[in-house]
Amino acid sequence: MIKSHTVPIPPEKVSKWRPFPPVAGDVGPAPAASTAAPAIAKFLNRDLSWLKFNDRVLAEAADPRVPALERLRFCTIVSSNLDEFFMVRVAEIARLARRTPLRRFPDGLTAAKALAQIREQVIGQKARQATVLDDIFAALEGEGIRIHADFHGNARLDREVKTRLPEIKYVLRKSTELAPRSLMSERIHVFVRFPGEYAILTIQDRESRLLELPRKGSHRRFALIERWLAERAEVFFPDREVIEAFPFKIIREADLRYRPDDEESLENQIAEAVHGRLRAKVVRLEVDAPSYSEGALYLAASLGLDSAGLYRFDLPLDLRTLANIYHVRGAKSLRYAPVEPQVPPPLADTRRIFDTIREHDILLHHPYDSFDSVVAFLSRAARDPNVTRIYHTMYRTSRQSPIMEALKEAVRQGKKVTAYVEIKARFDELNNLRWAQDLRQAGVRVVQPMGGFKVHSKVTQIFRKEGETEVSYVHLGTGNYHPSTALQYTDLGLLTANLAISAEVSAYFTALRRQGASAKFRELLVAPRNLHSETLRLVKEETRIQKAGGRGHIIAKMNALVDTDLIEALYEASRAGVKVDLLVRGICCLRPGIKGLSENIRVVSVVDRFLEHSRIYYFRAGGVDKVYLSSADWMPRNFYTRFEIAFPIKDTVLRHFIRDVILEGGLSDTVKAWSLKPDGTYERVVPGKSGRVVRSQEMFQALALDHYRGTILEYRIPL
Repeated sequence: MIKSHTVPIPPEKVSKWRPFPPVAGDVGPAPAASTAAPAIAKFLNRDLSWLKFNDRVLAEAADPRVPALERLRFCTIVSSNLDEFFMVRVAEIARLARRTPLRRFPDGLTAAKALAQIREQVIGQKARQATVLDDIFAALEGEGIRIHADFHGNARLDREVKTRLPEIKYVLRKSTELAPRSLMSERIHVFVRFPGEYAILTIQDRESRLLELPRKGSHRRFALIERWLAERAEVFFPDREVIEAFPFKIIREADLRYRPDDEESLENQIAEAVHGRLRAKVVRLEVDAPSYSEGALYLAASLGLDSAGLYRFDLPLDLRTLANIYHVRGAKSLRYAPVEPQVPPPLADTRRIFDTIREHDILLHHPYDSFDSVVAFLSRAARDPNVTRIYHTMYRTSRQSPIMEALKEAVRQGKKVTAYVEIKARFDELNNLRWAQDLRQAGVRVVQPMGGFKVHSKVTQIFRKEGETEVSYVHLGTGNYHPSTALQYTDLGLLTANLAISAEVSAYFTALRRQGASAKFRELLVAPRNLHSETLRLVKEETRIQKAGGRGHIIAKMNALVDTDLIEALYEASRAGVKVDLLVRGICCLRPGIKGLSENIRVVSVVDRFLEHSRIYYFRAGGVDKVYLSSADWMPRNFYTRFEIAFPIKDTVLRHFIRDVILEGGLSDTVKAWSLKPDGTYERVVPGKSGRVVRSQEMFQALALDHYRGTILEYRIPL
């Protein structure tokens, strides 16, 4: 039997268990501001827009046409998305509400009012998620997978779990006090209240809360144990009167506090700050209970939360654990067919990879085109005796990374290798610190990190001795050098030996080594140097062309559109008659379709099995067709606090392919696309009068499997 220390409830708090207004699902009045918000805001709130994106993810979980285990996966993504949203955005907005209560966001909301609306939206979203999860459980049970989350009245199930108690006890811990520092974030706890005191049980290992039970007939069975622990709390406290018990989870803010100009090394500061997250301010308490209780209110007050930070749902906590069920053996019909990434025919012979790139630029469209081609590019360079130098930026990568191993192998082969490892990549700090140390020990020159900026660009440059000259080969991408996410995210990469691009990539690496020293860029658009100003200029040029009697057209694909200067420029372009097509996966602060403001702008969001992650910016430019791929969204942080690159597609064939196939494919989607309305709501796109059904991600996969026959790329297929 587990012995757990109990903690007395201070007598002065027993009669004051409601230090804040009772919670009944509403958010209460927001503090009054001294100035009135605009009657009609030109901008949508970025955080409410993000919640709309999470709603679209939830819609995939709710769609009965989606395979059952995929629906479960989408449902778990909704939960993990929401947790990160609270760690980062809600924590930041709460700080703004405390420090500058009268400050307004571009949409006119104060921070306090934004928090109130966020809470209202989250409550509705979680209620919908509970309904969807019940439906998914029923669908899975019909397919032979039963997930038990409730144990009341099921004596056999109760006995089965109880017999596993010897296994479970090793993942439970006793709590000696209820203080913010004593509870782990993102863990499942059980609060147990007795007359005048309480105790806490903690499931240390999140994954162990999911038990696989013996099969019952043809059914595979699983159980989430925290509700059982709450219902059977007397098992742990046989001599105590249990008044109530319920599972709960806390979320702490994830902002790292460090001092870029401090004498202590930035790496040490980041490591300390990451460990400091364990003691960071609690921003959310979520309890799994049928109703609010005395214990839940007391728990919230003890954690320093008011009513806005307490959430109650009759829904299992932290659904991410259920993602493990997705990988059960068999059940192929319950998942999408595995993607089959293809190696483009020009890159099939890795021994000729440099000759092939020198002949013409190569575009890679992941996950349809294999990320192995990028690994082969670096691995071949590491072993090629003619390669002299390698430069690389790393933002996120896997724990076992073939890219990092290639860099270390290059050093062993006598090559000079320089890497910038971004140790401030949120939630990957410790992994990246480990890689920075590992690379240094292998002999790689790891550039000293910049405190005030993140290096978010994805760039590799290889120098190779060919005759009397040194030729540069470059890979530029929209996504991370991460083999796992390259199977889950849609991204684009360019392999090129273009002289102008190579020269500026070299200047970019020089700027990084010199801690951001200024450099002039004409081919590349580089943040924080000229990315914002040049993007604005390109938008305004389309407006000028349209006003001069030409035909302006802008197509932009990104994860988020937030920057107000660019939104204003797009509004001006629309008023001039420029056609603006936007593919925005997540946050969009622009209101499309408003007469006199944005009637020539449409916004489409595609949410499907792969996370849309590529950034593409197309400008008709009077018929010249300018296309840029980028690591940057149109957000202030990407323009001003990160080193980012938008790189031009110089190859005419690739420009046409990106415009006519990739961008047009996304805009033509009638299966997984949503259309943004002027009021900020989204509705599903349906086939038009032609009845043409297009699912863009399936189309892209089919094209890759057929080696792009029937497209403009076909003539590059080797005979």
